[in-house]
Amino acid sequence: MRARPHHLIDIITQYGAGQPFQPSAYGHAVHTVAAEVIANPDVEVEFGIGADDICAPCIHLVDGRCDDVIAFFDPPSSKHDYNDALDEKLLAFLGMAEGEVMTFRRYLAVLRSHMDGLPDLCAWPGQDADERRKNLEAGLSKLGA
Repeated sequence: MRARPHHLIDIITQYGAGQPFQPSAYGHAVHTVAAEVIANPDVEVEFGIGADDICAPCIHLVDGRCDDVIAFFDPPSSKHDYNDALDEKLLAFLGMAEGEVMTFRRYLAVLRSHMDGLPDLCAWPGQDADERRKNLEAGLSKLGA
């Protein structure tokens, strides 16, 4: 499996919040990737920047780039560029390299050991970082990390 670091953090956070994973109108694969990593934490994940297994079936993936925009940013921003920059920061923050492979279980341990500052780094502008931290910690705990 290939995954953006922030996509798996989002899955863990959503799981911690008790929110269900359902198919999206965009057609992306969050729900199927979430089911896979939750059911099998020993699945190997290759971490990278750019389109991943979640993005692959999405209607917004065009020529390897997300053509969606983050409309509530002022000014609106390219989702692809925003996520690439976020994943670059996350890999550096977590001491990981693009292309690194580890199990999802190991990734959970890496996240647990880097909790100071992680929710702030991942929070959208205007999002409550404390709420994000609470849900991320709950997700990590539910997943045994």
